Order: sequence, then C-alpha cells, then structure tokens
Amino acid sequence: MKTQTKVFPLKHLIVMTADGKLDRVASKVALNALVAAPGFEASYEVLLDLRDINCSLSVTDIYELAAHMAYPDAALPTRQKIAVLIDSHSPGHLALHHAQFLELAAGNRGIKIHAFDDYDRADEWLNAELPTDPKEPA
Repeated sequence: MKTQTKVFPLKHLIVMTADGKLDRVASKVALNALVAAPGFEASYEVLLDLRDINCSLSVTDIYELAAHMAYPDAALPTRQKIAVLIDSHSPGHLALHHAQFLELAAGNRGIKIHAFDDYDRADEWLNAELPTDPKEPA
C-alpha cells in the first residue's frame, strides 16, 4: 500500500552561516518549523531532499542534528521512514559520507532513516508515490 504524499518546502531546512558552515541553532528551529507546518502528520513518510544544500558540515554538526531529530521530543516526529536524498557527485563525495553518518547516528536512536543519491530508489524504499523529481529534465 502506497503512503500519502505531502510535499513541504525544504530549501531553508539547513541554515548556513556567512562562511558556509552549519548554523545548528537555526537549522534545529527550521526542522521544528517543518513539523509544525499545517498538515504535517506523524504517519507520513518523509523525504528530505538535500541535493541543493552546499554546506560545510562537521561530524559534530551531523551528530547534533541526529540527536535533535530523536530525543527527548523528536523534532521530526514521524513513526514512518525518512529518506535523505543527497547529491553524491558533490566535491569529495562528502555529502554521501555525511548522509551515511546521519543514517547511522539517527538510526541508533530508533529513527528509520536511509540515505539515497537516487530519487526513484528513495521513492521505492519509502513505498510512496512521490511527485515527479524536480531535478529531472523535462
């Protein structure tokens, strides 16, 4: 059975400082704002499309985001799966390593999360019917 699809704007989910580093406090606030959006339900599958994010993340940044997503009050309170979509062709392939570390750190806290670099594979894993990939050529 396919799950219900609802799309939320994510372009401001990862907030950066002027020097391109993660602003942890502002990013946590942005994550909280996502789940406070009218219509967000804990029963939704979630796709975090971070392919356009160009931010310098440290291991500590990723760990802090994972911890914020899970405990004590889950910032992203879905009981379902969360797919993180990244651009694996970013310089040095850091996006893929960062997404895999987020997957590990959040997964250790009981969050069903998986990193992808392919939109269709994320859709398949979520068992959802996502809208057409906005990055796909027409």
